[in-house]
Amino acid sequence: MSKPNTKTAMQQLIAQIQQAIPLNLNEAQMCQGECLGCSKKMLEMLDAEISYWQYTDTRPGLKDIKYLENIGRRTYKILKRNKLIS
Repeated sequence: MSKPNTKTAMQQLIAQIQQAIPLNLNEAQMCQGECLGCSKKMLEMLDAEISYWQYTDTRPGLKDIKYLENIGRRTYKILKRNKLIS
């Protein structure tokens, strides 16, 4: 079995992120009570990065995939810490 090319790997990562992280939370849901890291800013950054990779013809490198993975992990941790996902 061969490894996927970087474009396929990026598409698979984006699908995993979209499945694990609710990208459509509204501000009222995110900004309730005490905040431990800014969920809104992280979601905006993650959404912008995903949008870029979904609509560009640029071939991602391994560095790009790792960067998106890191943003996804950090966003997930912050949302979990702020009790926006279980």
